[in-house]
Parts: sequence; C-alpha cells; structure tokens
Amino acid sequence: MSEQSHSTRYNAYIPEVVAYQKALDQLSERWNLLSLLGQMSNIGMDISETRQAFSNLSEQLLQRLCEETVKKLSTELGAKAQVAIDILIRNLFERTADIGFLAMDTIICDFAKKSCEEQKSSLASLQNRFHEYIEKYSVYSDVLLFDLEGTLIASTKGEKIGKKIENAFIYEAMHTSQEYVESFGIYPLVSDKESLLYSYRVCDENGTPLAVLCLVFKFQDEMHVIISNLIENETWADILLLDENNRTIYSSDPFHYALGAPQKTALHSFDIVPFVGGEYVAKTQSTKGYQGFFGLGWMGHALMPLAFAFHQKQSLVPFTEAQIKIIKNSSLFSEEFTSIPTKAEAIQRRLDMTIWNGNVQIANQKSGDNSFSKSLLNEISRTGAQTKKTFEESIGNLNWTVVASFINDAAFNAKLAIDIMDRNLYERANDCRWWALSPVFIKAFSAKYKEFTTIRKEFGHEITEVLSAINALYTVYSNLFLFDTQGCVIAVSQEKYAHLIGKRIGAHYIAQTLALKSSKEYVVSPFERTELYDGKYTYIYSAPIFIEGVKEAQGGIGIVFDAEVQFEAMLRDVVGEDERSFALFLESKTNSVIASTNPTIGIGERCVFCDSLENMVLIKEDYYIIGKGKSQGYREFKCSDGYCNDVTAIVCIKIANQDACVEDVSKNGKKQYLYPRIGASEKTVELSTFWMNGNLFAIESQQIYAALEGQDVTQVIGCDEIYVGMITWNNKTIPVASLAKYFHHDIAYNKEHHHIVVLKGSDDKPFGLVIDMVQDSPEVPARCVDETSQAMMGQQTLTKAIVKADVGQEKAEMLSILDPLKIEKYLLMEKQSNIVK
Repeated sequence: MSEQSHSTRYNAYIPEVVAYQKALDQLSERWNLLSLLGQMSNIGMDISETRQAFSNLSEQLLQRLCEETVKKLSTELGAKAQVAIDILIRNLFERTADIGFLAMDTIICDFAKKSCEEQKSSLASLQNRFHEYIEKYSVYSDVLLFDLEGTLIASTKGEKIGKKIENAFIYEAMHTSQEYVESFGIYPLVSDKESLLYSYRVCDENGTPLAVLCLVFKFQDEMHVIISNLIENETWADILLLDENNRTIYSSDPFHYALGAPQKTALHSFDIVPFVGGEYVAKTQSTKGYQGFFGLGWMGHALMPLAFAFHQKQSLVPFTEAQIKIIKNSSLFSEEFTSIPTKAEAIQRRLDMTIWNGNVQIANQKSGDNSFSKSLLNEISRTGAQTKKTFEESIGNLNWTVVASFINDAAFNAKLAIDIMDRNLYERANDCRWWALSPVFIKAFSAKYKEFTTIRKEFGHEITEVLSAINALYTVYSNLFLFDTQGCVIAVSQEKYAHLIGKRIGAHYIAQTLALKSSKEYVVSPFERTELYDGKYTYIYSAPIFIEGVKEAQGGIGIVFDAEVQFEAMLRDVVGEDERSFALFLESKTNSVIASTNPTIGIGERCVFCDSLENMVLIKEDYYIIGKGKSQGYREFKCSDGYCNDVTAIVCIKIANQDACVEDVSKNGKKQYLYPRIGASEKTVELSTFWMNGNLFAIESQQIYAALEGQDVTQVIGCDEIYVGMITWNNKTIPVASLAKYFHHDIAYNKEHHHIVVLKGSDDKPFGLVIDMVQDSPEVPARCVDETSQAMMGQQTLTKAIVKADVGQEKAEMLSILDPLKIEKYLLMEKQSNIVK
C-alpha cells in the first residue's frame, strides 16, 4: 500500500499532527462564529472567503506535515534496513576470496595428501596454522577440513575430528563450477544453530580433489556488530534479517521477533504490516550487491510498533536567522510545500485588508454604536494573528522535519562511509599478516647467509608467481612486493613495477616492520605519495616474515592499497549518483583530504570548512548540510591492535546557492510601531497606516474610502507619468496616481505587489493612490498628534501631522500622517508643471 493512501491512518499516531489538528479545529470554530457575527454587524463584514481559505490551507499543511514525517521515518528505517544487508554482503564478499585462496595453501594440500597415520602426527601443526588464520581473520570461528567421504580430519576444535557432515555438502563443494560454495543451515557437526559456511575443494597439482576446506563465519556475532550500531540509540526500532522465504534468520530482539518466524515484508514501499496481533511500520530492502556478489537472496527488514513509531523525541534545535533564510531559499522543498507560506501570507494580507477597510468604514460612519463592530474587528484580528502563529509554528515544525531528515541522512551516511572504510582496511591488516606466513616466502628467507641476488635467482620466480596469484584474487591492491632486511625489493606482483626490483625503499615504515617481534603485528605507512603507487597518495600495509628459530624478521611483505580507486568507490557507494551530494575522507588531525567525490577538492588538500561545528556551511558559492562520522575501528582493528589512525568521513548535501539567499531589501517587513497609549477619557484620532516605497505612513481614517487589492488599472494614452491610469470604484471612474517619482523609484504600479487606497480629495472627490500594503488601524491620543508648520516644512510637504512618541519612548521613530488634500494639490501641481513643459 502506498504512503499517500496511508496518510489518514498515520495522522492519529503523529503527536505534532494531532496537536496542530486540534488547534486548527478550534480556530476553525472561531472563524465560523466570527464569519456569522461579521454578517450581522452594522458594517456587514464578510470573512467567509478568508475562513474557507484558512480551512483549505490547514488541510494542505497537515497533509504535508504528515507526509514529511512519514517520509522521514520511512527514509530512516529504509536506510537502516539497507545498510544492515549491504554491510553484511560487503563482508561476505571478502569471504568468497578467502576460501578460494586458503584452499590453495600448500600446507593444507600437503596434509590432505598424507595417510591417516601421517595426518595424526602432523595434525597439531595444521591446527596451529588454523589458529593463526582465525586469529588474524577474526570473523571466523573455525576452519574445517573434510576428506572426500565427509569425515572431519582437521579443525581447531579437536573433539569434532572424526565426525561426518552430510554428503550433499561435500558433493557441492567437489563439483561446483563457481569459485566457492556459500551454505546456510543447521549442520550438527558445526553447531545446533544455523551456520554460514564457505567451502571449496582442495586439489593437488593436477587439479584432482583431495579434500574439502570450510570456513565457519561468525554469522550471529557479525550481525550483532552491524545492527547494534544501527539501533544503539533507538527505543522501539528493531532490525531483522530475512531469508529468501521471508523467514527471520537474525533478530535484534529474538524474544519478540523469534528466529524462524515468517515476516510480512514491505519491499516496495514503507508500509503498515501485521505482527502477533499488532500493527507495525516497516521497510524491507534487498541488497544492492557488491561487485556482482548478491549472496543468498537475504533482505534487511526494519520495523517499529505503529503506536510508538512517531513518538521518538528529538531535540528541536532552533535555526538561526541566517539558517532560516538559507532553508527558505533551499532546494530541499517541493513547490507544493514552498507555496504554503506564500498562500498563508496572501490570506493574511487579505485579512489585514478586510480589517483595515472595516476600521475605515467604522471611522466614516456618522451615527450608531460602533463598539460591537470595533470589538468584532479586534477579535478577528486576534484570531488572524493566532491562526498565523499556529501556521508559522506548524510550518517551522515542517521545516525542521524536512531539514532534520537531510541532517540525519548526511550524518548517517558519513557514519556509514567511515564504517565501510574501517571494515575494508581491517581486511588489509589481516591480509598482509597472513600472506607473510606463506611457506614459499619463509623458505626463501630460510636460505641463510645468501645475498639478495642469490635469493632473487633461486626463489624470485616462485615468489613472483605467489604474489601475482594473490593479487589476481585480491584486486583492491595495485601491487604487492617482498623486501629483505635492507629494504630492497625482491619481487613484485605486477610487471609494471618490475623496475623497483633491487631498489632499496628507505621509508620509515620498512624499518618499523623489520623491527616487529611477532607475526601478529603489522605496520601501516602514513597516507602519502609513493613511487610504489605511481607517485599518488595511498596506505601501504606491511608485515614481517620470520623463519623458524630466529626472533628477528628476515624480511617483509608490503601490500599497496589501490586507494584512489577504492576510497572513491566507497564514497560513491554512500552518496550514489546524487548530484547535490559529495563526500570526503579526511585525516582528522590535519584535515587533509584522503579521498573526494568532488572534483574541485583534491587529495592532499586541507579541508577548510570541516572545522565548523554548524550543520550548515558555505562551501565556495553554495550552502551545504554537512554530516560527519569519525573512525571507531572494527573488531580489533584500530581498537586493540595498536594501530592509531584518526579518519573522519564528511558527507555534504547542497541545499541552496549563495545568491539565492541574498535578502530582498525592497520587500517591506511588518515592522511593529509602538503607538502612544490612550489614557482614560482621552480624545483620540483614528488612523490607518500603510507602507509606501519602503516607509510607513498614516492617514486619518475619516479621509479614506477603502483599500483595494489586485486591482487592474486601465492606462490612458497621453496621461501624465504621475498617473498610472483609471479604475472603476463604487460606480465611479477615478484616477490613480503614484508617488514613485517623488521617492525616485522607477516602478509605479504592479497589481501583484501593490495596493490602491481610495482617498477623499477636495469636495470628497475620490482618487486612488498606489501603496505597497496596509498595516494597522491604530487609535492614538489627540495630544500626541502634532500639526506640522507649513513655513518650516515647505509649501510642497505632503505631511499633515506627526505622531509624537510617548513618554519614555522618545528615541522611537515617529509616524508621519499624510494629508490627502496636500497629495491632491501636489499631483495637480505636477500635472501643471508637465503642461508648462
């Protein structure tokens, strides 16, 4: 079922939607009452159109709030489900290379060739080798070797030896045309729980099968590591792993979501699914695969109880004014969403106009008690202000919901990127240490007192073949090389680097490697340029090679990580093809770039914006949401193996261009003036204020007929430039003038941006004046109205009086009251001036 069709069901479960629905329903009832009272008042005010407009916009706003809240949760749950399965698939991809390479191990092959009696005598030695392997590749719990009849002949756990595994398992490993066999199920010899196994045949030099080798993957352990990181701060969310039959094979809460239990999936869209008599929101994700590997068709499944899904409290971090401006001009929102504030503002303007005209009408009535109408207008104004406030809060909440979704997305993806990096480099630390134990390498260095040239001559070809075979299986490396105690290169895996053979590498990491005392240790070079990688930046992982009976390293192996290709691929996997986003890996201490998907940010450069603690930053000419993830290591890698390398992943999502956030200084703000307070029984003057050419002015309400919005003006050929044309008002054709020239402005009238106020001229003849927008209808004490001196102000002043500031507010700006008769006189003088010309 689609998200849209579910929206009405979700409404009742989203606290913010429920709260705003209640508030808007209450306001709707007040609007209905005020609309009825307005029609009954002596000014016959009709606000039914405003009431209906607010009602329609309320529905649209609540719908958008619901949809964005649901979308946010859908994105978050979907991302967790996707990562759960894809991280696992990445891990398992490495396993497919491990089994193929280990099955070629000469020590294992030699053991498989031996008779039963010989195998018994050499079992301890092979078990030690198996222990060495799972000590380095800690994702495995055991290494198993079966004979061709399915009998276990070697394992790290001696009590299992002699037991048999089912024939079908052996048969598949013996006859597969693939490079590995991946099996998941219950194998009593391995465990009474479901196990994930990787197996392949062990063959002699002619390709004749001798045995079957099997690696036992720590499936439950690995899933716990993956999923605990995804839901560590979650109260209600859980993640399951489902097999191709939708059966639960891993559960973050097995007491509630039992292993083996079937699940209803939400594979195509975020959905409400049933489970044990309750309703849950869920998202199911199939793997995207990794380098063509898709595993066994498993899926990630994230879900939460519907009753609590939207109750997760997240701290609403208030946006700064600068951030609000960025958000309003961002590309995060659809046109449907961005139109809501514009529509709300237009409704409010019409309401302001209605109230303003109502006050003008009351001021012009010569008889009757207007207190009811005055009170009604005040109540309508208060209700409008409250409605506006509710809309602003709801829109603000909606803004936060949408932006928070992107902030969370950037942070989540940054954390994902660094996790992918740590997991990948964990394998590199394992590889170099295991390959250093190669019997071929050890045999070469065991030839005591031989010079480099002798080792190269006697073992060079064999060493090169092994290095090349490894490199062919593990394509994440650009080259592998062996070096002696002087740091001289003995052999390389790639022909293109053959010129390095015999050359001494003086890098510090070589000396560090040769100084190590255990095969458990390794060294990683700084991230720097090296001739071993064509002068580009990379990490080189190296491990010492020991021979029996000698404590000092006799040489070492170096593996050159293909950093440029591999790191960018990791980042691309995170940001995808989204043109708005880019990602970086940085060395945390120096902020130097390790990898970048942004072509304008080069490797080795210092990142200048990553020090910011803000989640919105300006990068060159664009504003971005920024998320960060710091390296936490993986298993023992960077955690307990002594290797320290602080790396940070940065994900940036473009939200706005710098030019789009330049404030429009021509737009009038709703500046609030402090009008003088009225004392008891004081004589007052009723004013109507409005904006004109960026300034606030007032005219006595009795000198105004009405204000008009969206009025078309008919141009008159040959008309003076101060007149914009003619309109019909109250069955009269009247001229409309603009004071734009007076203020040195070019645009005289635009019905989308201007209003027209109809003023009383001489003999109460109406004429129109272009204004920007109406503002207030204040009643001020007559004592504060100071008539201007004509002599002082000049003969052409349009000002009639000034509203003085109240006591204690002398520094406040004063309000200018214009005189329609002076305006009319000015316009006539301008007309006569043009005639003379």
